[in-house]
Amino acid sequence: MSKPTLYYALFSPPARACLLTAKLIGLDLDLKPVDFSKKEHLSEEFVKLNPQHQVPVFVDTDGEVYVDSHAIVCFMVGKYAKDDRLYPKDLKTRAHIDHRMHYENGVLFQVVKDVVARNIYGGESEFNERSLALAHNAYADLENFLKTGNFVVGDELSVADVSIHTTLVTLALQIPVDGQKYPRVSAWVERVNQLLPDNEELNLKGARALDTRIRNCMAENKAKGQ
Repeated sequence: MSKPTLYYALFSPPARACLLTAKLIGLDLDLKPVDFSKKEHLSEEFVKLNPQHQVPVFVDTDGEVYVDSHAIVCFMVGKYAKDDRLYPKDLKTRAHIDHRMHYENGVLFQVVKDVVARNIYGGESEFNERSLALAHNAYADLENFLKTGNFVVGDELSVADVSIHTTLVTLALQIPVDGQKYPRVSAWVERVNQLLPDNEELNLKGARALDTRIRNCMAENKAKGQ
């Protein structure tokens, strides 16, 4: 295997975090898109790689398989980056970055999952009040993180910024970030937009793809209820 392989779907914020991190560190990947509409994530071949049948999946050059975007981005930086700026070896800084990634996984991304569960699979035609409350709680947390610097940990871009950004720009298409209420978050989104390579083609395009799916399902749900 000449280069690492990444199995991904562009609509997936975690998969996009891996794609963007690889771009930031100049890592050339063998990209394998997984078509969920064709249930490729349930194929025997893919389930062997990840029994949880989720993307992203990273297969290194030695054949070792890694799952979960947070584990993957940290591994990629640790093994392939020219320096440790995106995931510093300094334990204090790393602990704060780890915390922000736990926030992304346990708080922010859970709002996306709530919206998907309700509006794609749950038959709801409007955004639920619970989803709205969860989103604004997550935005308030992020606003607080940004009080100490231009990025989610201090004044340096890290893998935590990449991970949070891919999820936030997706969720904000359904539940917008109020710039007056969350001015630091709004400024941070634009700041990171300028720093991520191929952001429009990889990140924002993927975010819009998931948003379109959600809104199409909501329209179908509403039509069924009339």
